[in-house]
Amino acid sequence: MFIDPYLQTLLIITAVLTAIIMALLAIMLISRLLTSLNRQKYKLKTQQWEDLYLNYLHGDLSLEETAGLMEGEKPYWLWQFFAPYLDVLAGSDFEKTKTLCREIGLIDYYKKKLHRGRTVGKATAARVLGALRCRESVSEMLNLLQSKNPILVQAAAQGLAKSGKTETFFTTAQALLGNTFFTYKGATEILAGFGENICPQIARYLEKESGRLPAVGQGQNIKSPKETPRKNTVNATDYRSIMIDLLGFFKYRQALPLLERLLEKADEETTVHILKAFINMKEVPANLDLKSYLEHRYWTVRNFSARAWQLTGDRQALPVLEKLLSDRNWWVRYNAAEALRSAGQPGLEILEQNTAEADQAAASISSYALSRSEV
Repeated sequence: MFIDPYLQTLLIITAVLTAIIMALLAIMLISRLLTSLNRQKYKLKTQQWEDLYLNYLHGDLSLEETAGLMEGEKPYWLWQFFAPYLDVLAGSDFEKTKTLCREIGLIDYYKKKLHRGRTVGKATAARVLGALRCRESVSEMLNLLQSKNPILVQAAAQGLAKSGKTETFFTTAQALLGNTFFTYKGATEILAGFGENICPQIARYLEKESGRLPAVGQGQNIKSPKETPRKNTVNATDYRSIMIDLLGFFKYRQALPLLERLLEKADEETTVHILKAFINMKEVPANLDLKSYLEHRYWTVRNFSARAWQLTGDRQALPVLEKLLSDRNWWVRYNAAEALRSAGQPGLEILEQNTAEADQAAASISSYALSRSEV
């Protein structure tokens, strides 16, 4: 029987494609089954390990007995089990956990990965050893900060942040901004891992920075300097902003006088971060006059000044806040209205008067703020 060669070719191609699709589906099914089995096996293991671990912490099991029942297990499983505990433990419980991790070979395993592993292995090892505060690996993590691979730099930074070695803070900050794609926001989240003990170092750094900036009175309306990005360099404004954000994050109120002095010289970007720090600290310097910042040409400064004003209650600034009800930026209008609403009866009266004004923007935001007061 004659078969059209084109049809024959089409049938062969169809059969091959069908076989490939069936093989891929089989691989996917087997992979999902294996993943499910591994997940169930890990869950059973963690139930056993939890009893062992808690008995060890309570002193009902010795180090040797506990390690003997846990060693030889998959290192990644063991790390998954211990990681949540290491995030919250402190003092003797943390040290006992670290000793157990050393005894079962977890620390040695990841030290080898950090030294000889591939990119993913090194990155994981840096995070693990940092969380375990393995100080003998700090020098190797510092070397990774110089890597051309942003993944390794990020992992090393995360490891150093958890290591407790606060003397590596500034080196880590420089590497995050100079050798990765992180913005100051992403870098700040990682650097916060060093804890509030870094605040005195940051304050000393900013004190020196304050001496390098222009004379007092020249900074309130100057623009942020435009820098041409260069490889492995750090934008000075971003770097300074990170330090200020961290002081605000940790509510380090001892730095309030320093931030006030820095505010007098700051460019517009730094000014915003200082105001945000005041807001996070829920306090502003006692004699700080915000009126000039409420009138700043940069809308973000006006916006955060209005928010910071709520911490001062300075009645002399009420007329300035009233002007901001007509600001071209909605967020400025909103926060000015909120500031007036927080000022009690004098502020509410100003809002009430502005609901009848011809200026539609001021009338609208005033009505909105008053409706919030009623709720």
